[in-house]
Amino acid sequence: MTIPPGSRGRLRILCLHGYEQDSTIFKTKLRQHIQILQDIADFVFVDAPNVLQPYDIDGMDNMARETASRMGKSLGRTIKGWYWLQSADPEKVCGLETSIAYLESVLETQGPFDGVFGFSQGGLMAAVLCALLEHRYEGLSSACTHARFKFAIIASGYKLSDSKWTYLYAKPLHTPSLHMYGILDSMIHASKSIDLRHVFANAQEQSTVGA
Repeated sequence: MTIPPGSRGRLRILCLHGYEQDSTIFKTKLRQHIQILQDIADFVFVDAPNVLQPYDIDGMDNMARETASRMGKSLGRTIKGWYWLQSADPEKVCGLETSIAYLESVLETQGPFDGVFGFSQGGLMAAVLCALLEHRYEGLSSACTHARFKFAIIASGYKLSDSKWTYLYAKPLHTPSLHMYGILDSMIHASKSIDLRHVFANAQEQSTVGA
């Protein structure tokens, strides 16, 4: 994918972290990329607005929180998410409207952005933003004046299954996109990332053997 130059001579890229992460963690993971591209791009990292509670979280963080709580301590960091699951089968998500409204304010106050880069749940949100900006769906405020992105980079992204939100994938997305995923990724199966890639009409992909 050839990334077009920014209108101001530099690219401005909105970066969306994954589930149970935050902007600081995502920025740390991308520090080498930021350094390589520092002469041509500005990366803007934002935190998801939803603070996850222990019952929203699967895995080690949940166990660690419970252990720390019994000892009268805390994990020392706030865990964020763009949405959380109210139920898995059928899928029903909560918090997505809050995230869309928040990101709309980011577009208006910190933009304009040339592109978006999202990882995992942040990759899902990157695709959501692409759909809203391209097709001006009702989930986007009529007051939003931000143009569609010139490009999207989505790592280990996937689609929402919640029937309330599947309309976002009803029409092809023409934002040029690069989709990266791990063939052996145990968290986001490659088939889910490929399924999202098929929504984009002008898509390229890059896969690795690992996660």
